[in-house]
Amino acid sequence: MNSNSTLLKYFKFTSSLYKRVMSSVLVSQSNSQASTIIDRTSKHKIGICQLTCNEEKNKNFNICKDLITKAKDQGAEMVFLPEACDYIEKSVNASVEKGETLDGEFITKFKDLASNLKIWISIGSFHRKMGTCDHPKIYNTSVILNDKGEIKAIYDKVHLFEVNLKNGDVITSLKESDYTIAGTDFYMPTESPVGILGNCICYDLRFPQMSNILRKFGCDILTYPSVFTVPTGEAHWEVLLRARAIENQCFVIAAAQVGKHNEKRTSYGHSMVVDPWGKVLVDLKKESPCVQVIELDFALLQQVRKSMPIMNSIRSDLYLQHPIVKKKIDQEFYDFSEKIKLDNRVVFLETQHCIAIVNIKPIVPGHAMVIPKLIRHRVEDMTSEEAIDLFHTAKYVASKLERYFNATSLNFGIQDGPESGQSVKHVHMHILPRRKGDFEKDEIYDRLRDHDKDMSSGLRTMEQMEKEANELRKLFGY
Repeated sequence: MNSNSTLLKYFKFTSSLYKRVMSSVLVSQSNSQASTIIDRTSKHKIGICQLTCNEEKNKNFNICKDLITKAKDQGAEMVFLPEACDYIEKSVNASVEKGETLDGEFITKFKDLASNLKIWISIGSFHRKMGTCDHPKIYNTSVILNDKGEIKAIYDKVHLFEVNLKNGDVITSLKESDYTIAGTDFYMPTESPVGILGNCICYDLRFPQMSNILRKFGCDILTYPSVFTVPTGEAHWEVLLRARAIENQCFVIAAAQVGKHNEKRTSYGHSMVVDPWGKVLVDLKKESPCVQVIELDFALLQQVRKSMPIMNSIRSDLYLQHPIVKKKIDQEFYDFSEKIKLDNRVVFLETQHCIAIVNIKPIVPGHAMVIPKLIRHRVEDMTSEEAIDLFHTAKYVASKLERYFNATSLNFGIQDGPESGQSVKHVHMHILPRRKGDFEKDEIYDRLRDHDKDMSSGLRTMEQMEKEANELRKLFGY
């Protein structure tokens, strides 16, 4: 192995210190697995399911199992289930009490099913408990399993349903936040053998910002597993699904619950598959339980996008965006100016435009930095998208670090140009969790300006940085 390719220059060191410091900071060669190659000109068979769940969890699973088996027998590569396919209870308390973790029996049985049948499964959503603690609320969580029974993606519903409707003598009143915790993130689209999936749940359908971002980052298929009410379904279901398909030039797969679950709850049904031109390919109407297998024609998808390339006209510079967290930190090195390459072992978060890294010479515990992934010497060199992502990512990282390091305050600092103390010619934002009495006087800005001028002491080894980065990765779902 060539020594020049294995040494990491983490910060700008003086030549006299370079060899000594570099001897402890080695870059390992990683054998990252190649991304799944999806043939985007062929046809892929999927199964879409519709059912009427009640409070009997085992019975609901067995119905799902039968539908998935039928779809597999018809050649489906992946099957899509509706929201709340574990159960629909009569009361809020029962809904929370019966929830399970990702390691619980319900998901485990689906893992075994996916592995035994050699089929991918989209578990539209289930009631996910927060670990083993007795929490009064649950998450509404979507899970994607591959054909080995491995979890490839999870997503906690971020938009929680709230409605108060009166139709004659019928009153529909639901407030999901009474028993559900809203998710705080949504993630990069998920690669599957039937296409690249953008995972959403039910009420997310009414928020096009989410699907627009997922489309921008490569999704071919938008999924909306749902438990739509009858009045909202009659008024809005089909038009919303077709709108999301048309504006994003994606297939839309919306597996839904249907019929009467109990005395308090009835669902609209009409599980649908819509093509990128807005044509309804499948409508399961009020059938239950049922599954339909259909081919998705990716040649059509490419034709639609080529004939009307709407992505070329999007003005991202005018739209604020939430940072999209990448599922894996799998790039081997990241540029930090033209002269420095960062080992991915020091990275604990990656978004579309930025990475968050631990510090080789922290001023305080938890001292981290957020930097753009492309080389940007000054803030003015950044695109609007990069700048937005930098500040959103810094805010997101800071909130986690403050709690993790038991801090009470935060300092943010950008050194922009040599007179500001910038020693590396690459935009970087320092994030420093602060506690009372961490300095005799508030000399933080002097320390920040001078902390990397003397690199003869206080440097951490790669092993120390990697250990901290691995701990922090857990905070962000890695």
